[in-house]
Order: sequence, then C-alpha cells, then structure tokens
Amino acid sequence: MSRLVAQASGILRQCGGRMTTQRRLILGTLDEMGGHPTAEQIYRIVRAQDPSINPSTVYRTLGWLAEAGLVDARHLAPGRSSGRREQFDPSFPAEHHHFVCTGCGKVVEFASPHIERAKQEFSHTQGVTVERASLTLYGLCAACEIAKE
Repeated sequence: MSRLVAQASGILRQCGGRMTTQRRLILGTLDEMGGHPTAEQIYRIVRAQDPSINPSTVYRTLGWLAEAGLVDARHLAPGRSSGRREQFDPSFPAEHHHFVCTGCGKVVEFASPHIERAKQEFSHTQGVTVERASLTLYGLCAACEIAKE
C-alpha cells in the first residue's frame, strides 16, 4: 500500500469515511505518477483501468485530499498565456517549492533553509503562526538560457 493511500485511509477512518475502490485507484495513480499531474491526466489513467469512473469522482477526491493536507493544488503554468490549471503534488515527505521554466515548462522542486527562516521571521514580527509555505519561481532553466543566446 502506498504512503498516500495509507495516510488517506487513516484520515477516512477517523472521520467515518471509507476507502472505496475508486478512491484507492485515484490515490495509487497519483502516487505512482510522480511529477505534478493535472486532474485530467489522472482521470485518463484511472479511466483506462475503470471505465465506470467519472471525472467528478477524480475532482472530488483531489479536493478532499487537498483539504486533508495530503496534496497541494499548485498552479505551475510556465507562461502567462498558457492558462492556469491545477497540478497536484503530494504534501510529503517535506515542504518543498518549485521553479518553473517559462521556456520549456520544466518544473524543478527544491527546498531552502532561507524560506524556513523567512517563515520564522514573519511569524515573530507579525505574531502569527505560519503552518506552511508555497513558493513558485519562474524564469529560464540553464538549457533555455543557453538556447536564448
């Protein structure tokens, strides 16, 4: 059983829900896909395995996972005119951030102690508790920077 399926099962049990076959299929697919798939990409894969599944089931499950803090819905569109669509990213094992190349669309995940310090400083100066942060940087990757020249 994948880590995402195990965590979701535990949360569902706590709130009186149940792990359906379709939920398990969606969770397993999201966990196996890696990267930052869209709901449409997840739906296409699970539909091939279960033709009875509806897109609304995928969207509801992803929405529930986001509310439960198990996935983050991110907008990682590389360009201004390419439209905004959510891409889903498991929230564990650790908080991480993204760089999106505006040339080729490549997404690079990274962690930074500077962001942790900024969260702590903001918490201290504003008297708040920062639970998590999400940072997306946009620019050109090394390959696109070279190709530009």
